[in-house]
Amino acid sequence: MSDGPVIFITAAEASGDHHAAELIRALKTRLPGARFVGAAGPEMAEAGCEVVADLTQRASMVLGPLANLGYYRRAVKKLKKAMADARPDIHVPVDSPALNWHLARAAKELSVPVMYYVAPQVWAWAPWRIKKVRKLTDHVACLLPFEEDYFRHRGVAATYVGHPLFDQLPPQPRAKDCPDLAQAWLDGRWRVALLPGSRPGEIRKHTGPLLRLASAITSRWPGAKCTIIAANQDAERNILRAVDEANKGQPPSQLCDIVVGNTAAVLGDSHFAVAVSGTVTLEVAHFGVPMIVLFRTSRLVYYLLRWLLRIKNFSLVNILAGRAIVPELIPWFGDEKKLAATTIEALEDIGSLVATRRKLLNLTAPLATPRQGGASANTADIIAEMLGK
Repeated sequence: MSDGPVIFITAAEASGDHHAAELIRALKTRLPGARFVGAAGPEMAEAGCEVVADLTQRASMVLGPLANLGYYRRAVKKLKKAMADARPDIHVPVDSPALNWHLARAAKELSVPVMYYVAPQVWAWAPWRIKKVRKLTDHVACLLPFEEDYFRHRGVAATYVGHPLFDQLPPQPRAKDCPDLAQAWLDGRWRVALLPGSRPGEIRKHTGPLLRLASAITSRWPGAKCTIIAANQDAERNILRAVDEANKGQPPSQLCDIVVGNTAAVLGDSHFAVAVSGTVTLEVAHFGVPMIVLFRTSRLVYYLLRWLLRIKNFSLVNILAGRAIVPELIPWFGDEKKLAATTIEALEDIGSLVATRRKLLNLTAPLATPRQGGASANTADIIAEMLGK
């Protein structure tokens, strides 16, 4: 038993598990004696959360929730019972609205306040969900600067806390300390980072085309070097499977190195990147690396879902900028000739590359939170205030 508050905290994906673990550590400093219970992955468990259910492994599987609907239903039922038994002082859902709306509703039925960390992106798609945010949350901690005003103007208490990504990155380089774009343009010794995503489905869809893109780049510039970045060892295993599938049993080519868990070092040494859409594009921008952002989907899925979308640009860097500062292939239906042509065209335009680097550095510089602990510490303050501590 604990003399401190009981905090029911729920995350369903690896990124949410990481953000929640950092938040738990910040809360332990702010609220000594607090007890943490909920849906937790390995990082949250290591930080001291009692695990009712671990959904992170299932979330990383191909097809995710669709293939495991029965499992998720049972997990939600188990989590609701655990919440009722724990009688928490507050519920902190982290990202993953498909799971967390159910649990936030359960918290409200128990008269438990809800502080949502990593705001649901209702501004991007299905904006009518704002009614759900208003009904099921007491406060929202936002990671992107414009989100605070968006939610507040729609009757939701919200605070911009900063993005936890920037709490973990090294200081942003100055433009003059970045790899020399002009020299690479002259001698063709481009260093290109390829980021196929982190989920198995993303890796499976994008790795083969990125390998063939590397072939197109090195055919145009024999001195170029392409590097595939794997976020962790699980991602590396999935990339290697995708590489083997792309090679169709033939001996693997040496077009690309694969680097595991060292994204910052590779990006800090890269002239250009081709990245699957996601948070990693902000990391690419932090290092001032011009990029192309893509995401592969089928025409059927896109045409079925496009009516839900309410934004013109899809990559985070373009959303933050409010305009297209990097090329997007979103949706991308797998046209590899178009991908190669777009990449080669970008690398041949030295003026645009230099200007894009400057725009990316200026865009991401304000996102670093100067406070020790950054986004996690700011969010812990909001929770402590809601608890009257």
